[in-house]
Amino acid sequence: MQDVTLTCPHCKTEHPHTLTPFIDLSRQQKQRLAILTDSLFSVTCPACKKQYTVLHELLVVDETTKMALMLIPNTEHEQVDGKVTGREDLDSYTLRLVNTTASLKEKLLIWEQGLDDRSIELSKLYLTLQLQEQDCQLFFTEQREDEDKLYFTVLDRDGSLKGSISCENGLYSQLQETASGFPMEHGYFIRVDRQWAEKSIRNSADR
Repeated sequence: MQDVTLTCPHCKTEHPHTLTPFIDLSRQQKQRLAILTDSLFSVTCPACKKQYTVLHELLVVDETTKMALMLIPNTEHEQVDGKVTGREDLDSYTLRLVNTTASLKEKLLIWEQGLDDRSIELSKLYLTLQLQEQDCQLFFTEQREDEDKLYFTVLDRDGSLKGSISCENGLYSQLQETASGFPMEHGYFIRVDRQWAEKSIRNSADR
């Protein structure tokens, strides 16, 4: 835990608050819901009782699946050295960097369903190219095994809901083979997103 002093954006009152910079999902299952509902980043001012959001750096690990997520809000970095955590045990983990809470939640859902986030990003890029408006965002929603499909939520450039789109599991499996050939630097939290997917495809074409 990390004790800080915050200033309420509504009434300008300063008040103490405790941030949660580290979560181990294998031991703190309740924190999963706090992440998915954004309540982990929600603060209620003790003076005016209004709520506001405080984004902060967060390390989420799952010692059972050996996966770790580092949230650095709005970062432009494509990767961060895992040594900054001071945890040598993360050397054997799959490490990912995210810069929004939406991406953090998406990674959790992807990994919980046993999917590969690199292949999901390639699938999203493929689906985006099929849309009339390509300046949009896709977020993984769920895998429906009875339909043999993956579903994604579509948001416009302003973050408003546009609908949903799906792809066959066969496409995902095909792209999984492609993604496995892309190099990933060991020991680094890597931001695997659309930018990563486009760059990996370009680099692969240049080789």
